Amino acid sequence: MLSLLSNKKSLSFDGKFTLGKTILFVLICFAWLIPGLTGHSPWKYDEAVSQGIVYHLNHGGHWLYPTLGGEPYFNTPPFYFWVAALIQRVFEGWVNPADAARLASGLFMTLTFIVTALGGYTLFGTRAMRASVILLMGCVGLLLRAHEMSSHLSWITGTAMVLAAIPWSRNQSLWAGLLAGTGLGIAFLSIGPIAVGLLLPLMIFSPVVIKPVKPSNTLFYILAIILSLAPFLIIWPYALHLHHPHEFQQWWIRLVEPFLHPEKWFILTTSPFYYLGVSIWFAFPAGPLSLGVIWYGGKTLRSRPSIRFIMLAILWFYFVLGFCTQPNEFYVLVLLVPLSLLAGGNIDLLKRGTAHALDWFGMITFGLITTALWLGWIAQLLNFPESIVNLLDDKLPGYRAQFHTLPFLFALFITLLWIVTIMRSHQNARRALINWSVGLTVTWLLLMTLWLPYIERARGYTSVMASLSTHLVNNNQDCIASLGLGEPQRGLLEYYLNLHTERLEINRGKNCPLILIQDNPRHRIYPAIKGTLLWSGSRPGDHNERLYLYSKS
Repeated sequence: MLSLLSNKKSLSFDGKFTLGKTILFVLICFAWLIPGLTGHSPWKYDEAVSQGIVYHLNHGGHWLYPTLGGEPYFNTPPFYFWVAALIQRVFEGWVNPADAARLASGLFMTLTFIVTALGGYTLFGTRAMRASVILLMGCVGLLLRAHEMSSHLSWITGTAMVLAAIPWSRNQSLWAGLLAGTGLGIAFLSIGPIAVGLLLPLMIFSPVVIKPVKPSNTLFYILAIILSLAPFLIIWPYALHLHHPHEFQQWWIRLVEPFLHPEKWFILTTSPFYYLGVSIWFAFPAGPLSLGVIWYGGKTLRSRPSIRFIMLAILWFYFVLGFCTQPNEFYVLVLLVPLSLLAGGNIDLLKRGTAHALDWFGMITFGLITTALWLGWIAQLLNFPESIVNLLDDKLPGYRAQFHTLPFLFALFITLLWIVTIMRSHQNARRALINWSVGLTVTWLLLMTLWLPYIERARGYTSVMASLSTHLVNNNQDCIASLGLGEPQRGLLEYYLNLHTERLEINRGKNCPLILIQDNPRHRIYPAIKGTLLWSGSRPGDHNERLYLYSKS
């Protein structure tokens, strides 16, 4: 691969398809996607919650409604958890359960990349396909989220399907309708009715407001949407109502009923400009580049139907999220696809100076980060220089790095590949995108190879749960109350120990002989506990969270 890139002819990222650039593009996608999906225990927040739910599904849980710590969990519908649980079953005995479940995230991100490329093609032509995907991969806020177990990832996939299907209906009404209906169904069963509020008005009004995106055969398009959407909207809710009416009522009150009452759509405590501010860094560089292409393109660009459609989608998403949701960083994920499509489809409009600035900013930023990661890793191995070693010890006391050949060789290869790519490519706007995304990917690869043991020790709960398990076995108690225990910790107790605590917050567990408390060791919220402290534990270097096990007797 290095010889392919280091020949006399330099790489020209001009949007044209060649074998070398196609191989490089696929390699970047795999290098971005695969590392981080396996090789570590569940980390909080979403991942710990998801793994607890998935574990219970495969160990006697209810498939019609997810449970967390023995209690129904209706924060999100169960589609992502179903897929993760099925993949976990398929790879049972072959892959670690947490890694197998996390492969669902890789599946949904792969589908998102494919559909984003389709959206770029239908809106702006073949030159936009790779650029849109590269921009999506380069979004800073997506990198960590895309490698976690989270129902937000299947929501992104469903959203991308709808965004690609609407303009595609001009040429393929039937297939576009099936894609749109399936996408809306997946989004609904991944995040809830908010997906309907975001996507259904867009599906209905886009062809009315923007005539060129009107389906070539409206009847086929509508019928295809209905047929593909019906199973998602009808089958699961009906089955839940039929077999578990009480849980259906909880789900209906929590998620559906507010959607059916217009007076409840707008949240008084919301912050309309929150998502504008967060998306500046979360969607970087796709967000700022979108503004750039709109500015440089002028009225001529803004009058194009494809631009009007994608701008309509972006503005509608900002409006719904800004006025109908509580500020939450996770909701920004849904904005990444339309912003990447807008910027990727018109990246050639950027002025040379703007592209050059992004190019240098990316090279300098990730050059410094890559250098720091290599130096820090080498310092851990050699125990020198002392200043770096002491800094790392303060963050994670007692950790000592070990040399592993394969992670080292892979990290070295991808670092050299990035350097060669930069040296052998022409300067233009597309090179700036490649350099940014590859630089971000190299940073992620170094973290997931050289630094993964360090991160795992800092973020993982394996040692904490093993220590707690020993004390629970020694005390041989079946009933354990809990206080202040967060959702991630409840999910991890399920995954590691198959343990459900009786939460005192909902007036349960008052007669349990043991009580497990989660608290901040620096500022105790529950200081006056009558009983004997049997055990306490926390992750190494974590000064804000600690678990305490008391015996009431």
